[in-house]
Amino acid sequence: MAKKCIYCKAEIPDESVIDFCSRCGKGVWGEKMFNTIIKNMEEARSKGDLVSTNLIGPPKEISRV
Repeated sequence: MAKKCIYCKAEIPDESVIDFCSRCGKGVWGEKMFNTIIKNMEEARSKGDLVSTNLIGPPKEISRV
């Protein structure tokens, strides 16, 4: 399953810690903040603290009683 940017739908590497491409990330947060986000997300992944939203799947419906 290829990951796609949540903003522009461009393909991104499956091993990426973020769900958006660098072009969109820099456009949204600016280069300095984007680089900080990447660094922190990669550190979280190396500690095992990162949950990938692309692997969880769509939300399940909650039944109302």
